[in-house]
Amino acid sequence: MPSLNVGLDVRNFAASGGDGYTTTPASNGALYSYKYSGGTDGNGNANDAGEGVLTITVTVGTDPRYTINGVTFSGDIENQLSAPTPAAGATSVVITDSDAASGSGYYAVTVNDTSAVCTLVCDPRITNTPTVPPT
Repeated sequence: MPSLNVGLDVRNFAASGGDGYTTTPASNGALYSYKYSGGTDGNGNANDAGEGVLTITVTVGTDPRYTINGVTFSGDIENQLSAPTPAAGATSVVITDSDAASGSGYYAVTVNDTSAVCTLVCDPRITNTPTVPPT
């Protein structure tokens, strides 16, 4: 089973253009920015190119104020993606992609800022090219 590691760096201010960060609003209305690293493209995206079941470990950065609240999925491969509910205070979560059919989807990691008592959503893409059985 192939696996990928993905890093998620979260900042409590809006991105300044060209730095690779994406600005997103938090539940309290404040602007945050985030940037993924790792994955298959260095930007947190995952391409399961017919290698079978894939696990993606997402770890939020080194600032202890940020924890992972949960993961949601969307897109046409949504039913192939799963993740457990993270324990309170978790800084990483493992997503499983069954790679059963072609398509693209998104995993949205909900991050909790324990200092500001708010949440924000960060979402890269997963693309599946399922394994072709030998003929």
